[in-house]
Amino acid sequence: MICMVAAGVLPCVRIWSDKCSSKYGRRQPFILAGSLMISVAVTIIGFSVDIGYLLGDADEDHRNFKGT
Repeated sequence: MICMVAAGVLPCVRIWSDKCSSKYGRRQPFILAGSLMISVAVTIIGFSVDIGYLLGDADEDHRNFKGT
């Protein structure tokens, strides 16, 4: 699934970055935006249990992972 999304998004980002005429260069604004999005995503993943609880997830031993 991720590969399918990346296959559609990456060519568009490459085209946008090639046409970018920022004072910081063509690639650096996209690298900065990507790093900020990844930082936010990793933070959200770290707090996913708490976010799920706040959004109404039932507390049925979700914190006690027993493996497969």
